[in-house]
Amino acid sequence: MNIFSILLLFSSFFITVLAIYSYKFKGTPSGKYFFMLLSSIALFSFCYAFEIDSHRLYYKLFWLKAGYLGLATIAPLFLLFVLSFTGKEKYITHWLIGLIVVLPLFTLVANYTNDMHHLYYTNLWVKNVGMFSVLVLERGILYWPLIAYTTLFNLVSVVLLVGIIVKKSGSFRTQSVLILLSTLPPWFINALYLLRESPNGVDFSAFGFMFTAIFISFALFNYHLLGFIPIALENVFSSMHDGVILLDSKNRIVNFNTAANCMFKTLDKEIIGENVNKLLKEQEKLLVKIEEKNNEVFTFCMENGSNPMYIQAKVMQITDKRDITIGQAVMLYDITEETISREKLRVSNETKDKLFSIVAHDLRGPMGNMMNLLTLINEQYDSMDASEIREMMTILDSQTQNTYRLIENLLYWSRSQLGQITRTLEIVKVKVLISDVTDILSPLLKAKEISVELYIDEDIEVLADVEMSRIVFRNIISNSVKYCNIGGVVSISANRNGNNIAIVVEDNGIGMSETTLASLFSWTIERSVPGTNREQGSRLGLILCKEFVEKQSGSIYAESEYGKWSRFTVTLPSAYQVQIS
Repeated sequence: MNIFSILLLFSSFFITVLAIYSYKFKGTPSGKYFFMLLSSIALFSFCYAFEIDSHRLYYKLFWLKAGYLGLATIAPLFLLFVLSFTGKEKYITHWLIGLIVVLPLFTLVANYTNDMHHLYYTNLWVKNVGMFSVLVLERGILYWPLIAYTTLFNLVSVVLLVGIIVKKSGSFRTQSVLILLSTLPPWFINALYLLRESPNGVDFSAFGFMFTAIFISFALFNYHLLGFIPIALENVFSSMHDGVILLDSKNRIVNFNTAANCMFKTLDKEIIGENVNKLLKEQEKLLVKIEEKNNEVFTFCMENGSNPMYIQAKVMQITDKRDITIGQAVMLYDITEETISREKLRVSNETKDKLFSIVAHDLRGPMGNMMNLLTLINEQYDSMDASEIREMMTILDSQTQNTYRLIENLLYWSRSQLGQITRTLEIVKVKVLISDVTDILSPLLKAKEISVELYIDEDIEVLADVEMSRIVFRNIISNSVKYCNIGGVVSISANRNGNNIAIVVEDNGIGMSETTLASLFSWTIERSVPGTNREQGSRLGLILCKEFVEKQSGSIYAESEYGKWSRFTVTLPSAYQVQIS
């Protein structure tokens, strides 16, 4: 047996092994056609090996006709495989199947009955070309249908594969490239034979299938051709709202869907084939799960522009039918809305608990004191002199005003939480606004003999909601009065600061500690520090101030030196800039 026959036998044996391996995927459409395609190639290569090893015409014709069982069906089966591989199964109709059966059958009948009509081969003889001899064939008119349908089917298959290569990415694209490369050598060699450019007129197409075996084996074992159906994967990806990143056994990125791309902006076609470490270098927790092949569900947070994105992830192993791991799928679920909603619910529950605490303590306590005072006055009125009655009435008045302000703040705050307060911006003169507030608070100021000093120009105006702003400054100024000693001073100034107006309320009271200052506008303080006249508070007023100021596109912050002074600065948009605009 000559060396060429041995090579062809080895090639046919190797392709047979690949066909047997692919048989386990017969349950999938592309797997079924792939098995039949490899079987036809193996049969053709096997028969051609014995054809060129034979020397007598009789034996060469026997192996030629036997090989045609494979040769006539290679192109039709390849078309069926490519149609199913690329997701075009809808074109595999009964008409196409019928055509694919009839054309090879016609070729086989024409070939096998050539001795009767000589229309397939007009003449044939044995030619010695050195180490082996070949059949030289003069082609007849019935030979050309084989060339016609083989060329047509091959061209359609190539167009489909090129379309996938151009449009798709990842493993699907790589597999398509390898399939295309596997078919080019035999077709190119056969084209040379048909154009009579082949050396000594020998058809070396069967040798081209040796290269087919190499590319197919590479696709099967390195890129898991048929391991999971690529086009089905693409269809699943396109309909999924959750992100999926596919990795191979070496943790290289082989594919991803649109949802994953939305989560990781650097995830694009350029990163295909790169190690996943390059994409997830800032997500150490996720990388550890991938390295450990840990399928536990966990949550991590990542930046999405200026907002955080909360992702729930799970790493799943991808195995073949023998339970051998061929890669991993990183499943990503965007739970940002759920997490934010849960956080809002937590804050809402905490706020509700604080509200109940205020009602239970800060409201119940003053109401109880007023009831006790009224009971005492009622029971001992006849035995009390005028100074004692006046002192009790002063205390009662202070308690009543504090309780009223607390109830008013509670009402405003609850309406704000329910979204029942709307913002109406208008041009407001700051001096008029502050004067209205101090007039309302005049009984409170007189009770502690507090003097108010205004340093506000008449022409300073802000763009604000009048009612919200009154609530803000009523709370801030009453807070300053609460922590001022009798005879204290509250100074209020307003200055332009770029496009804003900074309104500063400063007092010479007892100041605040750093702990109190740090959590002044939050619910974290258990109890408010009593005022200099033992006035009680809940901090609800300052929380309301912060919320209402921010609703007006402003800001508020506090400064203090313990035992000496406190200063609140409210910044609101300047009406001057609005008028210019």
